[in-house]
This record gives sequence, structure tokens and C-alpha cells, in this order.
Amino acid sequence: MSQLDEAPLRDRPATIYDVADHAGVSAQTVSRLIKGYEGIRPKTREKVEAAIAELDYRPNHVARLRRTQKATRIGVVVHEMFEYGPARLLRGAASRARLAGYSLSIVGVDGEDEKSVEEAFDTFDEERVAGILAITLTDSVRAVVERRVPKVPTLIDPAELGIVTPATNEIGGRLVADHFLSLGHKRVGILLGPESWLPARQRRAGFVDRIRSAGGEVDIIGEGDWSPASGAAVADRFDVTKGLTAVFVANDSMAIGFLRRLNQRGVSVPRDLTVAGFDNIPESEFVAPSLTTVQADWEGQGAAAVEALLFEIGTGPSAGGQSSLVQVVARDSSGPGA
Repeated sequence: MSQLDEAPLRDRPATIYDVADHAGVSAQTVSRLIKGYEGIRPKTREKVEAAIAELDYRPNHVARLRRTQKATRIGVVVHEMFEYGPARLLRGAASRARLAGYSLSIVGVDGEDEKSVEEAFDTFDEERVAGILAITLTDSVRAVVERRVPKVPTLIDPAELGIVTPATNEIGGRLVADHFLSLGHKRVGILLGPESWLPARQRRAGFVDRIRSAGGEVDIIGEGDWSPASGAAVADRFDVTKGLTAVFVANDSMAIGFLRRLNQRGVSVPRDLTVAGFDNIPESEFVAPSLTTVQADWEGQGAAAVEALLFEIGTGPSAGGQSSLVQVVARDSSGPGA
């Protein structure tokens, strides 16, 4: 470091970033060493300790005080936080946390990258969160969460909180099947969500099992990625000569794309085909025809998850679980079976 570089450091106390720059490491590494974390390589430790001595670095007393106070943050690991279900769940969780004097520390992760999930937990270890809420939408996220030895209370998958079996998504699939059967539909199709997503598999299981147990037939007409474009792509390939009278699409966004492309092909809904989605996003009521869909209380699940976590942390009342508020909202895309 040149004299010009060193000069500003003499005019103010050194910071953790000055130490990191001087030692040629990340600020996170310096933070870990200061907090007593093991596992730092000896050569790295020597460089950081030398930088601390040379710069006369003294840990921030305010920050140290904060570390000794009661943790009031809840860590949240979430994949696709801007999708409708996760976003509503986070909203409910944040509202309930605020009422209890807590805030959420939300880390978005790549649902197919286990390393990103590990790094999220490392972040929570550093922040000293009071508890962790893990919204596990994919197998990769759940695998990391389930094998990680938690240092604080951890709640996995709020959508299944208080329900031994089935999960909310599976209940919704069953309700769509019941709706189709009540209208006289016996030969039906399903447009799946991504196979790696737990909610997609749960919705499929609930729907398929209920239709088949009632003596009906189910044809898997395709798999989408939750987007309207993928729903439209499956509609392009949909064989209207197969005799299917109803199709369950695993979420509303795909269902909207599916409806639009069917209309462009001259397939009339619900005269030729009944269609139902899942989530009851705001747009589902205003497409033509308006979309029959499943409504779940995602915000209520988020609030219930925080309540359960606070009970485990020891700062909340006894957790009573949650009621599974799931229902079919029947609209114009539903019609009688042939």
C-alpha cells in the first residue's frame, strides 16, 4: 500500500473493509475471524491478523453491542420470491413478524443450486437470526435444508405447516378433480408444472389420484415452467380429437396462456373444453372467459409459520397450527361434461 493510500487511514479509525483490502481477503473472512469462527486457513488468518495489527483496527463497539442483544430478525430462504404464492406467503409472514417485534431477513436463492442455499444459511449464522423460515419449492433447496444442522429453530415449508397429509397443494388438486367430476367430466387432462418443484408434484398427485379413484381417466398433456408462454406452447400441441372434456393447468399463468392459444385455434372454452388453474391471481378473474381456479390462503400460511417459529424460539404463544383454507373459485371457464 502506498503512502497516499495509507494517509486517509490515519485520519479515521480503520474499518473491517480497510482490513480486508489490506489483507487481500473478503470482508466476510475478516468478520468470521473476529467472531471466532474456526475453519479459516492458517495463512489467511496470519494475513488478517497482521492487517489488524498494522492498521490498529478495533471492532465497532456499537456493532458489538448489537451482537450481544436479543436477536430480533428471522431469516427466510426463498426461491422465486416474486411468484404469486411465495410473494403472498412472505407478505403474511412479514406482517406477523412485525406484530411480534421482529423483521425478516430475506435471501433469495437459486432453486437448482445447492451452494446458494448453503451460502444463505452461512449469512444467517453471521447475522445471528433468531430463527429460520425455509420456503422449499424445489428438491435442491429442501435437500440442503434437511441435511443442515440448524443453530437456531428452523421451520421447513410453511405450506405444509399443521397438516400431516395432504399438503395444501395436494388438497387443491383434489378439489379441482371434485369440481370436474361434479360437472360430469370423466376423461380429463392435466398440464403439469416443473417436475423438480414440490408444489407441482403435489398438485398432480391430488388431482390424478382423485380422478382415478372415481373411475375417471387422466391424460398428461404436457409440462410447463409456470409461464403463460409454456401454457400456450402446450395448447399448440393439444389434440382436440382425444375426447378430453376438461383440463387442469397447474397454475393460473400457464392457464391464461393455454386459454389464449386455444381461442386462437378456434377451441371454445367452456363449450368444447373446461379449464381450471391454481392460485387465483388477480388476472384470472378478468381473462375471457374468466378462469376457474384454486384459492389458497398463502398469507395466512405465512403468518402461521411465523407464529410456529416464534413458539420454537420461545417468544410466542403456543402454536395452534393452521386451518387449510383452500377452495375452488368457479368461473366462466367451467362447463358441463359431455
